[in-house]
Amino acid sequence: MIRIGIVDDEENARRVISKYLERYCENYEIVFQSEEYQESIDAVLKHKPDLLFLDIHILNGSGIDVASFLKDKSNVKIIFTTAYNEYAIKALKLKAFDYILKPIDVEEFIDSTKRVYEEIKTEKKIETKLAPRKISVTTIAGTQLIDNDKVLIIKAEGSYCEIQLKEGKSITISKPLKFIEIQIEKSDMFIKIHKSYIINIENIQSLDRITNEVLLKDGTKLPISRSNIKNVFARFQPKLK
Repeated sequence: MIRIGIVDDEENARRVISKYLERYCENYEIVFQSEEYQESIDAVLKHKPDLLFLDIHILNGSGIDVASFLKDKSNVKIIFTTAYNEYAIKALKLKAFDYILKPIDVEEFIDSTKRVYEEIKTEKKIETKLAPRKISVTTIAGTQLIDNDKVLIIKAEGSYCEIQLKEGKSITISKPLKFIEIQIEKSDMFIKIHKSYIINIENIQSLDRITNEVLLKDGTKLPISRSNIKNVFARFQPKLK
């Protein structure tokens, strides 16, 4: 899943990019849209997008300033979108991935997006290989390291978490779900389907688009929350070619 942010002070421009993404791209999620300098910076730091479509002229600042601020604080790939070509050199100095002039040409958009997708996917594969392969938890008995592939379901129980294992055992820890989520965020083995559930994707039998449920291999059905529907179903769609 490629996480995308769109920053432009023109609503129509944001709409065009959204439409092009819907029409020509797959396996993505627009995590935020903004028209203003500080708001866009805050959104990037909060939502951590992989790709940012960034206009030069925005409210209360410039896209160049946004990119300059984020240069050492985020790994987001930036594609500048602007009606002015005099900023191209500044964009290149900021190591922007690409620079597209408005009105945005469809073929140029497709080419640029495909190339940035490939670069992001390559980096994600490397991150996945380097990601921790064990979950560290502390119980009354002490600290345990659990192999990721032995975990079936991680279930939130208020301020506690229940980790259900393939061997039929469960481990309960006095930590919220976010504690586990942070440890596995770079692993492609898990997916969050609900604020209360993270599951091992190898444990999935099927997805029901009518009831918005996940059917697990043991027959268990778990709900997919409204906020996670797009991400869950997109995860199992064909990827951008």
